[in-house]
Amino acid sequence: MKFAKPTIMRIAAALALTAAATSSFAQSQEARRGFDAGYEAGQRDAQYDRGGPRGPRWDRVRILEAEYGARGRMCDARRAVQRDVVRNRGAIQVDNGLCGDPAGGIPKRLRVVYRCHDTAPGRVVAREGETLRLTCRW
Repeated sequence: MKFAKPTIMRIAAALALTAAATSSFAQSQEARRGFDAGYEAGQRDAQYDRGGPRGPRWDRVRILEAEYGARGRMCDARRAVQRDVVRNRGAIQVDNGLCGDPAGGIPKRLRVVYRCHDTAPGRVVAREGETLRLTCRW
């Protein structure tokens, strides 16, 4: 009977470890499925952004002119607008983050001339505080 108690304890410990390992394996499988689903969604979005079969290629839009300001006090916002177009899928937040505040205390506008692929240039204007969305025929 002296040996029965340690044997039962070993069996109980082995069962507990087996249960813990099974639970961890199940959790890791669930985590893997979640990771795979997120990865696939990211790939689909990236394909959309790059102009795959499902969407436009914003990196192919060229900003020809971008002026931000008011009353003759303007700054060249081409670099910031080009960056925002690629990052935000054609959306540009019109604010002083584009190139500073060229006309303090005065409501400003952003004027953009852009080209999608080999199309004729498009022209758009937006007020400070608005979100400007470029449109292209892909």
